Amino acid sequence: MAKEPQIQDAETSTLIDPFFTRNNLTLPDQQECYTIVSQLYPNQPISPASCQGYCSFTLFVGPSTVIQFRPSPYRLDLTTTSLASSIHSTHAPQTSHRAVLRSSGLHVYSMSRIPGLSLRDARARSPILARSPQYLETLCTSLAAFLLHSWHSPPLPPVPLGKIGASLYPRLQLLATALPPRFRPTARHLVDNASSIASLPWVLTHGDLVPGNIMLSPSSGRLTGLVDWAEAEVLPFGLCLYGLEEILGEMTEGGWEYHDAAEGLRGVFWRALDEGVGEEERAGVRMARTAGILLWWGFAWDEGRIDRVVEEGRDGVEIARLDAFLGPFGDGGADVDVDVRVSKL
Repeated sequence: MAKEPQIQDAETSTLIDPFFTRNNLTLPDQQECYTIVSQLYPNQPISPASCQGYCSFTLFVGPSTVIQFRPSPYRLDLTTTSLASSIHSTHAPQTSHRAVLRSSGLHVYSMSRIPGLSLRDARARSPILARSPQYLETLCTSLAAFLLHSWHSPPLPPVPLGKIGASLYPRLQLLATALPPRFRPTARHLVDNASSIASLPWVLTHGDLVPGNIMLSPSSGRLTGLVDWAEAEVLPFGLCLYGLEEILGEMTEGGWEYHDAAEGLRGVFWRALDEGVGEEERAGVRMARTAGILLWWGFAWDEGRIDRVVEEGRDGVEIARLDAFLGPFGDGGADVDVDVRVSKL
């Protein structure tokens, strides 16, 4: 008979995580999650991940295993997760489906644990080191190497296009007419040059490249992998490069702020990436980067619907990122001027 789970955080037995209340679940449903983990992994310590996603509840089990619970609308596509680990080896989790909980209907997944800390946690634990130029330079160059691995990988097996890939051009057209006016010239430029993006290699693309999903060595800043491949899909290379901005700066109470070394670090990243990309494709990759910014931050999340263009006064976080990422400190948007106000750390 399995022992009681060795829960490292005693509060987990009495406080309900917001994930459960969002999904109309109860404290007993949360406790059932701990119970099944203790049954699957007896005598192993269990602790909740410090950074919980909106669509899942994640527990660490011992030093090398992750268990994640997801409601049916947000269940994982195991074809996608398998593709990620086959392309990126130990830099993406090995994932398997373990069970469906009878009372809550939550899907249970086990994953290999990517070593290191997330960039989000590194900033919290070592705020000076994790923002130092040398640390971030290591992260930028190792991220470029990670991305180039998909560029140079063998052609992908046939897979259905996802929500973004199947509607790429219509989404850009919608952004060109419905975004706040200062962003529309950038979107129109991309619509007019969409063929340059579509002609790039289509690769498996991480769908949420933010600090909580970027894993690194806490001492050096070297990328150890990416987690949370739930929104990954096959897209033109470069659409995930909005994630570079998440390394070069961060959101503060006063808005988006870039680190002092951001401009030099941006150059380091692009030089590393350009070494592996053909000269004739580099302009297309830069346009894909701008398209990725618009596609990821130009649409509101709205619990996964991702079909409403962001609005001034309603979607402040998204608008702030668009202003920053498409402005002068963000390296501009497809060579189209955008009048913005953004500061540097």
